[in-house]
Amino acid sequence: MKALLLVESDAVADLARFYLKPLGFEAVRYRNPLKALDNLEEVAPDAVILSARDYPRHWKVIAAAIRAERPKESCVLILLRGDNFTFEEAAKAVAIGVNGVLREDLGDRHEQTRFQRLLKRYIAVEESRASERLAPAEWDRLALMFSHPTSLAPIAGRLETVSKNGFSFIPDSLAAVADLAVGDILEDCSLRAGDRILSLSLEIVRMDRALGLSIRHMTDEEHTYFEAYLEASPEREMRALLKKT
Repeated sequence: MKALLLVESDAVADLARFYLKPLGFEAVRYRNPLKALDNLEEVAPDAVILSARDYPRHWKVIAAAIRAERPKESCVLILLRGDNFTFEEAAKAVAIGVNGVLREDLGDRHEQTRFQRLLKRYIAVEESRASERLAPAEWDRLALMFSHPTSLAPIAGRLETVSKNGFSFIPDSLAAVADLAVGDILEDCSLRAGDRILSLSLEIVRMDRALGLSIRHMTDEEHTYFEAYLEASPEREMRALLKKT
């Protein structure tokens, strides 16, 4: 698969290549937007990473040209924005058919996760990990709480990463989980996902700075809802962006 990068910054381009490679993408980079536009048919990219900050006068023309020939499902179009990306520009990106808008800071963990999620959502990427991990973003309503299996004390904390099969969870108090061990079962767990509170049981599979928690039981209906919530992350990102004025 090929990814066309239209990015001026070497640092941003290098980060994009780094995160594209494990997904099976060969990156073709351009700095000249007119040359990139001329070579679209020849390159036939499966994904286009386009910097709106570097090319504020060209990105809409290029995005529209791509969408005139290729739908979202066959060519993922990711727009990298700067700090001055306006509400009107975000609305135009949605109207044109951009798959997602990210901050240009691909060194940020959340942006890395969103970048890869957008590609995986629309393209059957070549990756060995069985369960993709999401770093919850500021607009994600994801939270986990469980009861200590012996004292029954409530344990709260922060979700570092989430997948359809489990979580990386940083407790507010390490002392509160100091007597837990790998293999312990947590029966009374509550997961907030969007507007719902889901009930589940978990197994501790890793103990270090964060607890590695594997989902042991969840009803089929709740698991289906949870997976759909994770899959909808790009849409939540776009809605959050459009709410900013």
